Amino acid sequence: MKFQIEYLSKDARRPCLVARQMEPGQFSVSERSCLAGVSIKPFISQPRALTPEGKPDLTVFVFTLRSANDLSGLAVGQTVELHVDVMNKDASSDNRMEK
Repeated sequence: MKFQIEYLSKDARRPCLVARQMEPGQFSVSERSCLAGVSIKPFISQPRALTPEGKPDLTVFVFTLRSANDLSGLAVGQTVELHVDVMNKDASSDNRMEK
């Protein structure tokens, strides 16, 4: 699943990024997920983003990185791939989002 980075948080206590989903479909994150080769925590959230029409934008997500050091390898505007370890997926601990 591809995403485009729209914002990078420089807060070392909670390093995160905001990215837009570029392809329709369902995705999930687990303990072994990574975004652009960067390890992420196994949860996601959606900010209160609006479309130009004023409706909720359900294609924007917040991903929390495991290390603030990984921010240096990412850039706003960069298209990144979400990878999930499907071999060891535990459905009870996954966070699933469907668009």
